[in-house]
Amino acid sequence: MYMQKSVLVTGSSGFIGSRLTEALRGKGYNIVEFDAKNGNDLLSYEDCRNASRNCFAVVHCAAILDEHSKALWKVNVLGTENIIKASSENKVERFIFLSTAGVYGNVKGIADENTEKRPATKYEKSKARAEEIVESYQELIHITILRPAIVLGPNEYWRKIVKQVKKGFPLIGSGKNKWHAVYVDDVVDAIIFCLENENTASETLNVAASDVLSLEQLVLEIKKCLGLEPKVRKIPVWLGKLIAHLYITFSSKPIVTPEHVERLVRNRHYSIKKIKKLGWKPKVSTKEAIERTIDGLKISFNK
Repeated sequence: MYMQKSVLVTGSSGFIGSRLTEALRGKGYNIVEFDAKNGNDLLSYEDCRNASRNCFAVVHCAAILDEHSKALWKVNVLGTENIIKASSENKVERFIFLSTAGVYGNVKGIADENTEKRPATKYEKSKARAEEIVESYQELIHITILRPAIVLGPNEYWRKIVKQVKKGFPLIGSGKNKWHAVYVDDVVDAIIFCLENENTASETLNVAASDVLSLEQLVLEIKKCLGLEPKVRKIPVWLGKLIAHLYITFSSKPIVTPEHVERLVRNRHYSIKKIKKLGWKPKVSTKEAIERTIDGLKISFNK
């Protein structure tokens, strides 16, 4: 155990970072918070160098997810390069990079860590490139790259999805495609496991729930938690894309875009055999994760 040692957490006020910070403090770690909301800037090498000085480990959670953000590539790629370079300069022992299983793109079968990366979105491409940068430092610092599946938990992303399900928005496609997910607390647990186990150094690891639902099953489970009738309306993919293009044409704030449709209908199924072999396994099933997410959002059928 690495008690009383300093750990720098980037994105410390974010969805995962805030929970990680709380969990690490609970285990006795000294936490150095690094977040744009606190005035920290990943694009400033000086900020990165000052923050990582005297730290035992760095957990890099910070990222921009908004596909329309002009700063996405700079923050996700150049920001990652700054923080890993500064960590190396400051002789940080461990560096954990939170990537995404989205780097695999549309999966055929089940993706393990050796599956070819086929990122499709700007965010996924930025993460794939950032992985390459982190890997280039593996001779200088002990690195671990984590690729979480879709992260379930009470955040704005899932609030929007749950509200759309509640309103009866139709499902695009057959709904049979796998939508592998993982609960946010399991992601935090996996990060801490990697931080405290040296056998995870120089490894790239998928992080996901033990079970996997299809998109249709996931929507039905949300409906069940909301007390709604377990029925799903479906429309073909071509119609979903047409509707998305119409939204873009006639709305300044489209609720669905062609990119959303692409992400919705892709197959997402990931192997976690590697991380389980190293000694970690998820604690929360997908159904329980959905229940916790909706409870956390405080969304019910009557609201």
